[in-house]
Amino acid sequence: SAFGSVFVNGVRYDISAARLQKNGKSVTQSALAVGEVALVHGKQDRASGQGSAASVDVEDNVVGPAAAIDVAANTLTVLGQRVIVTANTSFAASIVPGDLSGLLADDLIEVSGLVDASGAITATRIGRAEAGEALQVLGALAHLDATAHTFMINALKVEFSTASLDGFAPSQPADTDVVIVRGTL
Repeated sequence: SAFGSVFVNGVRYDISAARLQKNGKSVTQSALAVGEVALVHGKQDRASGQGSAASVDVEDNVVGPAAAIDVAANTLTVLGQRVIVTANTSFAASIVPGDLSGLLADDLIEVSGLVDASGAITATRIGRAEAGEALQVLGALAHLDATAHTFMINALKVEFSTASLDGFAPSQPADTDVVIVRGTL
């Protein structure tokens, strides 16, 4: 919610000794932005309310081309993920004007936000993706087809026959697993 360190829900975390990552890559503080959802590991002094972060991880919900931009309804789709924009959504300075009308179809963007029960993302931050940044979707998988090596994340069909799978007990995902998928179209 602010910088000068990292502020999460009003608590200031000193990040001077923290490991910072965004979308699986090490970054500096300048790569982080207000409005991104962050997972902070560290300690908080209850007396002062101040914290010290050991790590800060940001995983955008989706990184990919903007599609189905509906300015009137404040929605768009990115890689099959429905994104809802509110008055509280923060837009990067490179998006002018700083709302959905500043985006064109196929603009490569990154969306950070909170997911509702339907799988829609209420965006807290929308920015432009960096050149060469991997496409990414974070979400719950469904309709796993172990034979065809496919599953769905909302309206995105993922083929994973040649994927590197990390963190699965039996080495294969299962329906309802929350996964981060990085790849190409």
